[in-house]
Amino acid sequence: MIEAEMKARVSSPAAVLQRLKAYAPGRPEVYQDTYYDQGGSLADSDRELRVRTVHGVDDTRSVLTYKGARVDEATGSKPEHESRVDDPVAVHAMLRGLGYRPSIAFEKHCRNYEFEEAVR
Repeated sequence: MIEAEMKARVSSPAAVLQRLKAYAPGRPEVYQDTYYDQGGSLADSDRELRVRTVHGVDDTRSVLTYKGARVDEATGSKPEHESRVDDPVAVHAMLRGLGYRPSIAFEKHCRNYEFEEAVR
């Protein structure tokens, strides 16, 4: 899979939020991300290795993600490989055992909206 994230400047965040709420209820989630590297070898080659745990209202899930180098500079698109993780504590220990060290860890609070819209 290729990940593409497009960013946009929003002149009226309140209006966009109101429009999203009209399509679907928001789902609050907390993402706990830890990015790993070996002496900068991944960052230097524009690659990423991440363990993410997502805490939602109804469940908690974790994933291990590897992102390759960008294949399109304009969009920042990267090949991405991701797998669900049943035991994130074990995965963190495995990565450290293989010589990877956390390069950054952070938490972000999100509200996600999920809906389908027919293309006209």
